[in-house]
Amino acid sequence: MKDKYSITTWILVLVPLIVFLIIPLWVIDLLFIAPQWRQAIPAVIGFAVTFLVLGIFIRGKFGKFIF
Repeated sequence: MKDKYSITTWILVLVPLIVFLIIPLWVIDLLFIAPQWRQAIPAVIGFAVTFLVLGIFIRGKFGKFIF
């Protein structure tokens, strides 16, 4: 097995994680604008962290790259 990963592997790993981190920040920004939705911000953060950890676990456990 190679010690270094190809650029394609890095793109396939990092791009979804970066997009996943940008979307909750955008949603939090939208919720902060409307005062009646500010109480939902901790729930958005909780779901984002939970699914990020779950996604990293599933990708690490079951995601085998065929490159």
